[in-house]
Amino acid sequence: MGLRAQVAGGGIAGMAAAASLARHGFETRLHERGSTLRELGAGIYLKENSLRVLDELGVYESLEARAVRLDETRVRTEGGRLVLRRRVAGERLLVALREDLHGHLTEAARAAGADIVTRSRVESADTGGALTLQSGRESERGDLIVGADGLHSRVRTTAGFEGRVQMLGDGATRLLIPRDEPERVSTEHWSGRLRVGVTPCSPDHTYVFLIGPETDERARALPVDVEYWLRAFPYLGHVFERVAAAEGTHHPHALVVCPRWARGRVALVGDAAHAQPPNLGQGAGLAIANAWALATALRDHGDIEPALAAWESANRGLALSVQRWSHRYGLAGHRWPPRLHPLRTATLWTLGHSPYTRRRWALLWRGGVPGSDRHVWNQTGRRA
Repeated sequence: MGLRAQVAGGGIAGMAAAASLARHGFETRLHERGSTLRELGAGIYLKENSLRVLDELGVYESLEARAVRLDETRVRTEGGRLVLRRRVAGERLLVALREDLHGHLTEAARAAGADIVTRSRVESADTGGALTLQSGRESERGDLIVGADGLHSRVRTTAGFEGRVQMLGDGATRLLIPRDEPERVSTEHWSGRLRVGVTPCSPDHTYVFLIGPETDERARALPVDVEYWLRAFPYLGHVFERVAAAEGTHHPHALVVCPRWARGRVALVGDAAHAQPPNLGQGAGLAIANAWALATALRDHGDIEPALAAWESANRGLALSVQRWSHRYGLAGHRWPPRLHPLRTATLWTLGHSPYTRRRWALLWRGGVPGSDRHVWNQTGRRA
């Protein structure tokens, strides 16, 4: 295309944007502020909306070789009661190591010709197509600027976007433990205001996330307060005996509320545009899908600003719906008072069984890609 793109941020969103733009003919440079390219040591859910992009980038098969393709997802409430069970063997649903996904996207970006620069801190951007680096000592220009620099994006805050970060009331501790789960099943467990997710994510690793209120010091403690969590989930002793020796990272959940994704020659992707709690497993998925959609819109429309407007119009509504429902799901986890927890269980059951909510929930969970919405059954074949 003969056009130049500058991408701020070397995480999953930035690498997806760099790979997609380079594949579509942009001369692309990615700026990563750190000295190395790395990702958080945890698992990540990838569904059809992002897997289609990985197909296009030629990395799906390599990633799948070390990932786990799930057969089923489950939700259990107090005491281990199974309330939701969704068979997903008929669709593509991978759980992979974040570092594997990041590595494959990095390879794809480099193979497409993207220039990746580390120790390159973006300080500001303007809508005319300029990045200022390293406290104003350097600047670079591009026909397109992509802000993929995360929750507290410098591109978003300096290019005039009226976005804001809203911190939520809960947070997650993420860990990798040695795998001892033979089934290809992801299970989320609820107890009071706490949640535990357990899913295999590689031949050797199981991904565990622990979610609770940020005001609960024992819930967010590192190292993990195993005794506290076992009191809420006594039947998960086989998991917490491995958690005790694992190193975790904790992050509070947040939303980015941003009324626009594009201004002038600047576009936002990933958390910079639509950060959300990970309850639908679509934060990275939407980032990858929207990065590819951005590149294809630019290819199809030619002129930068009309292309950005068309891209935002086509993709922002779905992302906001996913973000909104992901937020609501989290509120059910830590905001509902204990006396209403039986009602919460009934609500979860309804989401999985009512024809409308089942279809709507499944569509958002897959990032807008249609697919199977069969009934969810409990272990005995009766409705939960």
